[in-house]
Amino acid sequence: MMKRKYHQTDLISMAEDQSEEFRKFILDNREIIEKILNEGKEEEKKKSRKDEIKENIGERIGETKDKAISTSDAILTVATDSEVQKHFITGCLEFLHFFEAVIKAAPLSPEVREAVEKYQRAGDDTVRNIVSVGAQDRMASIKIDDADPVPKKAAPKKKSGSIPINDLSDASKKKKTE
Repeated sequence: MMKRKYHQTDLISMAEDQSEEFRKFILDNREIIEKILNEGKEEEKKKSRKDEIKENIGERIGETKDKAISTSDAILTVATDSEVQKHFITGCLEFLHFFEAVIKAAPLSPEVREAVEKYQRAGDDTVRNIVSVGAQDRMASIKIDDADPVPKKAAPKKKSGSIPINDLSDASKKKKTE
């Protein structure tokens, strides 16, 4: 193959002709070309936006988890406080007494009053059973340590037929008796 050599002026005129065609092509297809050029940028924007959202969600999850843990710790601290429990139980019992007084004072038909009394007896029996079982369990789990324990008396030792070597007094008594 033989290479064709172009003169510099020929190249310039060809470039001008082609550049005009190229320019026209670009102007006619400008929207398509912009879409093609912006596809990569849009994908990068979407990816970076997704990463940003993921990071934001991760941070919010961590913050929410920390808040939940601190809140549950605070609630547990309050709920396990013996003073709070004592007042809570007292308040509940007072409310039950209040409710019982309201029922006694309310104008109820005999059938309703009988049903309420049965319900109260059943509740009272249940509470008594729970308290007695709890007390039995509690008593069974309490270890009792005597402040001044009574020493156990040692059981008398049985004498064997052999005589201890260092015990000469017993040996002399046995010989005399024999």
